[in-house]
Amino acid sequence: MNLSFGQSAAMTPFVRVAIIVELGLAVLAFGIGLPLGIDPWNALEGNISGVLIGIAATLPMILLLLICDRDAFRPMKRIRGLLEQFLLPPLRGRPWWELALIAGAAGLGEETLFRGVMQEVLRDWLGFWPALAIASIVFGLLHALTPTYAIVATLIGAYLGLLFVMTGNLLVPIVAHGVYDLIALIYFLRTSPDDTISPSETTLMEDLP
Repeated sequence: MNLSFGQSAAMTPFVRVAIIVELGLAVLAFGIGLPLGIDPWNALEGNISGVLIGIAATLPMILLLLICDRDAFRPMKRIRGLLEQFLLPPLRGRPWWELALIAGAAGLGEETLFRGVMQEVLRDWLGFWPALAIASIVFGLLHALTPTYAIVATLIGAYLGLLFVMTGNLLVPIVAHGVYDLIALIYFLRTSPDDTISPSETTLMEDLP
């Protein structure tokens, strides 16, 4: 498998800002957590099993995406329309590794904040189930592209929160979140009416056997 690094052009401002904002959430997590006695990376174990479990854990989320993305599911048309209008245009023609950087930054930043800090702090205060519910709902509301998208994001947040609790390793939801975001980005770009991942360059999807 010969993976190309795609375009040689400099990273666009949109991509840089997206990465900085997502990584900024990890900084925010430490700024909130440490004064409360919570080190968000205390439960992060950098091991291969965490990576493999995280990759495998993307399958239910991908299945949910494919189930929702059907012509019979009308709310998805609105979500796709908004993605076509706001998110996909600045990502058109970008190489897959830039998409991977954005997705990886989102997994790291958002899981550090929502699972590593918010869920842990609320669990100390309120108990497991209220903490899981509140952290997941806040996660969903902050992804409220549409009401339907907010509900789906809440369900995904709850799933990621359960992964964290069941494995005791923050790396698992970080990897699951990042890999899912990358697959979802490539999926929406590839199924977009417009050609959105640099047709003149070899990309990740084209290199896969």
